[in-house]
Formats: sequence, structure tokens, C-alpha cells
Amino acid sequence: MLDNIANILRECKLQQTDRLLVGVSGGPDSLCLLHLLHSSGYRVIAAHVNHQLRPEADQEAEVVKHFTTKSGIEFISSSVDVRKYAGAHSLSIEEAARTLRYHYLFEQAASMGAAAVLVAHTADDQVETILMHLLRGSGLSGLRGMEYRTLPNPWSDHIPLIRPLLSVWREQILYYLAENKIIAVTDQSNLDTTYFRNRLRHDLVPSLYSYNPGVRQNLVRAALIMRDDYLVLQQMVDETWEVNLVRQAPEYLAFNRSGILELPTSIQRYFLRKAIAYFLPGLPDVDFECVERGLKFLVERKPAGQVDLIAGLCLFREGELFWLTASRDALPLTDYPSILPGEKYSVYVPSMLSLNDGWQIQAMEASDLETAIRESTQNQDLYQAWVDANEIELPLTVRCRKAGDRIQPAGMDGHSMKISDLMINLKLPKRARKTWPLVCSGDQILWVPGCRLSQRAQVSVDSRSVVHLTLGRDLST
Repeated sequence: MLDNIANILRECKLQQTDRLLVGVSGGPDSLCLLHLLHSSGYRVIAAHVNHQLRPEADQEAEVVKHFTTKSGIEFISSSVDVRKYAGAHSLSIEEAARTLRYHYLFEQAASMGAAAVLVAHTADDQVETILMHLLRGSGLSGLRGMEYRTLPNPWSDHIPLIRPLLSVWREQILYYLAENKIIAVTDQSNLDTTYFRNRLRHDLVPSLYSYNPGVRQNLVRAALIMRDDYLVLQQMVDETWEVNLVRQAPEYLAFNRSGILELPTSIQRYFLRKAIAYFLPGLPDVDFECVERGLKFLVERKPAGQVDLIAGLCLFREGELFWLTASRDALPLTDYPSILPGEKYSVYVPSMLSLNDGWQIQAMEASDLETAIRESTQNQDLYQAWVDANEIELPLTVRCRKAGDRIQPAGMDGHSMKISDLMINLKLPKRARKTWPLVCSGDQILWVPGCRLSQRAQVSVDSRSVVHLTLGRDLST
């Protein structure tokens, strides 16, 4: 067992000179791991978390402290109120205990300069984990089980979580303890079958033996195969992620719609799981319904819309982008021109008006009338417009929309429509409409940049003076 553990630690990029923080409950598995590492010359720190769930919890903490003192091992401990935390965060007792335990282990590892956090999950734990994920309907992500080394993990981007005993069966551990005369704590809660994992351990796994005595080994082998398959899929996901990730911030992710639609369905699923994990790295399970709900939305041909996924996360489409965020209010407006509601600016000819985030509106008199008239009739760029100078009132003004605003769009035979309807019809992003700049001539809206020009100032062959309007960034260059 010693040689096996040493090989695993080397593969996990750990050296004997590294400080290793070991989570120690006082049970057989964790005491075995601690003794193995210490007797092999590793620099270990034993960390114990008292969950305050049982009357004997304080006594067990003392057992661990006595064991480490006798062995000359550095010892640290903490006491946490699991029940209170579970109630405050709507978690099960198991999940709350796990969350508090790992937070403490990684906080201490960081403060003490430990190279890794080690825990004593065994091959039996691996079997139970695989079965738990199978019963919950997990895909490869869950069925591959636990890894020897996990980095990044939900608690750290630079301190790995190491499980050196994943290939060791519990009977081997008990033999090791007996051989070394180590008395471990017996946690009576491990016999309580009201806990899901305990029911698996005491009811389901023994039942499966009756079908196949080698079921444990088969499940572990299957997990290894699925782990390798999962790594291939993840490599493909990572490659497509780099290509299709357009925007990224702590509050949001944005992806290229066409690129995602070209992916195989299996890659789309793992792509979406990775995106969810970006916001919720500690979430143990993302269920099938959540992923399929998001997947259905991704492949729909609707021009807009949104779908709620999990834990407040929302996926929605905006033009050719898919956004994932917990709040639309957190999304950037820098991609769109904007001014503050209620503000009003004058635009002379010639002049340059600076808006927010580097956006500018430029107004210039066309120097070549014939060219301006021709370009106005051929223009396909909605962010520039040519207007008849004799049909406008100078200075022009720029403001946001107001209730009841209307425009007579060019090409509609004098019919008018609400600015709000125009923006909806042209799929202007909803969050950008309120602050979108409108160019006005007197009380009349002359131009909605990016949308439509009013017919009242259209250039014609009879025009004698033309003003060229442009909205963009860095127009001065």
C-alpha cells in the first residue's frame, strides 16, 4: 500500500518536502491515510472539523488530537454549527457538513502554505459515489466518479484536492490499522440509513453482490473507462469554448450562436454544463432536465427569448449571441450607444458629439453633393445617414426616447409608428432601448441610428445641401 500511495502522490505532482494538509475525522480511512503519509516521511498537517452533530463529537476531536500529539504531527481543528448552516442555506445536513468542512480545509491550506489538501476517500467510496450519480441520472461527468487529483476545484484554483486512497478497499484499510495497532473512532451515524449514502452502503451494495460478487471492481473499472471518454469530450469542449466564447466577466458569459448550433448534441450538453459550472463551481449535480431545457432553447430558431436554468441562472438570446447570467442588469451596455435618460445634447454642423463608452455622433456637410446623393440611395449601413440640410432645424438634438415618441420611417408612404414598436420589430436589444440615442430635428425624430431614417428629411435629386450623420466609435481616427 505504501508504494502505491507514493506513486499516486508523485503522479499528483507532490513531493515529500511539500506540506500536505490532511482532513482527519478520526475514522479508519483518515487515520490510515495520516499514518501512511507520516510514516513515509511526508510533512503532514492534520486538520479536524467538529460538525457538532453528535454528543460524542467532542470526544472524537480529542481522540484525533491525542493521536497526532503522540505521533508528533501538527494538528489544527475547528468547530462548526452544521445544522444552523444547513437551515440558513436550505441544504441537507450532509451537504452542509461537506461545504463547511472543505471551506475550512482549503482556507487553512492557503494560510499555512500547504501544497495540497488530502482526503481519505476509498475505492468503496468511489463505488457509492458512482451509484449515487447513476441513480440521480448523471451523465459521464458523474459516472466517472472521483479523481485522484482535482484542480481547479470548487474551493481553489491553485491548491489541488488529492484522494490517494481511491484504489484502496476498506478491508485493506482495516487490515493496515490492525497491523499497526491503530484504534480508530467508530462514527455511529455511518449506520444511520436515513442518509442516502448509508442506504447505498448497507442496503444496495450488498444486494448487488447477489447478482455479481465482482460488482464493486466492475463499477470502478467502468468509471475509469468513462473518465477517459469524458476527458476526450472535455478536450473537444475546451477547444470549442475558446472559439465560441465572445464575452466573459464574473457576472456573465456570451457565446456565438452559430458556432454552438454547429456542435454535436453531446458537445452542446457539456458546453452548457461547463458554462453553468463557471457560475456554480460547487454545485454537486446539474440535473438532466436543466441541461435539456437549456439545450432546447439553444437549438430553437426564435430570434429572442430566455429560459431559466438553475439557481437563478438565465440563458437568453440577443441577436447572434447567447448570454448566460443571473441578472440582465449585470450585462454590459458598452456594445451599444447610450445616453442618460433626461439628457439632451445639441449637434451642430460640423461637430462631433461624444457619448458614453467611446461612442460618437458626427455631423458633417457633404462636400460632394452628387456623391452624397448617390451614397444615400445605395446605403446599407444603418449607422450612417444622409439628410437634406434644407429640411432640418439646426442645431440637431440628441436624446433618449420618451413615451409616445413616433417616427415616419422612410419607405412607409408617410405612415408613422411608435419608436418602441420600431425597436421591437428591428430586434434592438431590450436592455439597450431605454438609453438608445435618437437624433431629432426640432420636435421631430429625424434618425434612429442603427434602425431607420425619417422620410421627412430624405435626400433627393433636388437636394442642394446634404448633411452626413454617423454613429460609431473612434470616428475622429
